Amino acid sequence: MPCPHRLAAALAATAAALVTTPASASPWTLPRGTIVFQGTFQYQTATREFFERGPSRSFPLNGHYVGNTFTLGLRAGITERLELEVALPIRTVAYTSDPVILAQRDPASTQPAADFYRRNIINLSRTATGIGDLYLSARYRLALRPFAVAVGLRLKAPTGYVGPSGTFGDRPQSAAEFARSPERYADPENVRDDVTLGDGQLDLQPELLLGYAFPTRTFLRVDAGFNGRFGGAGQQVVGAVRAGQSVGASLLFYAWAQACVSVTGGRVIGVSVAAQDPDLPAVEYDGTRNLLLRELRLERDLVEFGVGAIVRVNRDVELNLGYTRGLWGRNVALTDTLFASIGVRTQVPGLQ
Repeated sequence: MPCPHRLAAALAATAAALVTTPASASPWTLPRGTIVFQGTFQYQTATREFFERGPSRSFPLNGHYVGNTFTLGLRAGITERLELEVALPIRTVAYTSDPVILAQRDPASTQPAADFYRRNIINLSRTATGIGDLYLSARYRLALRPFAVAVGLRLKAPTGYVGPSGTFGDRPQSAAEFARSPERYADPENVRDDVTLGDGQLDLQPELLLGYAFPTRTFLRVDAGFNGRFGGAGQQVVGAVRAGQSVGASLLFYAWAQACVSVTGGRVIGVSVAAQDPDLPAVEYDGTRNLLLRELRLERDLVEFGVGAIVRVNRDVELNLGYTRGLWGRNVALTDTLFASIGVRTQVPGLQ
């Protein structure tokens, strides 16, 4: 019969997978000299969104969001307690919707109707491709018994992409300004590319990570932290609960729920033009009457739930497959996400 401290170490190793779930960190840090290379592909789709309050609603004009992200990551055990991580995503995001004409033709105009409508077609479909936010993380394990405890610090930094803005950029700067002269701003030449690769601002997130591995080869993790967001963004409290069960020597099933909630307001970054009735077809838009003006702020809330499975191919290779669903939010899209990861472990000679 193994002694208690060896049993605890074995259970901790079971819970500390090579491949991590999205936006997750583990209190079970990698051993000194261990390096894990990780590649993750995410497919994300949405046809609905959350406003400042209320249930989700459809994107107007049959809108559809699709995001594809490939992330390269590296985790390294620097000491028996300290682990460092870096991750860099390459993203393609696209939003498609039906074109619409908001301008109303003056019956007395001598301009041919075909020319007028052709020049006033507004197309909100956009695509952006490039490098997303860079993530740098450090985790320091404080204890393994009676449960694992670690503290972490995560930095998220933009990489030079164009940040988010309103539907028509910074013109107008308020909903009231748009309402005074909608025809001036609802112009095809004033439409801005509000599809973006990230928030375009710096985050610094300290966190506390707790974990416990049961003799049944079940593990439970609880994370809590504060996301300090710079650039006028709303500050957030964040938290997550994760649980998993090993089945045999090569399979682990897990589930998690996580949330981020803004505790301060964010600055206005532009006016977002939505629809009073998001299900109204484009041909039934009557000028600007169906428009719903929203001052878009750099703040958001989100609650998600996910499930997944980790398959251990061999001692040094693991596969991670999973699904995430948004449950509730504020100023965010209601997304469905599929992801697949592979993690490969190696040892640095002389540092084991």
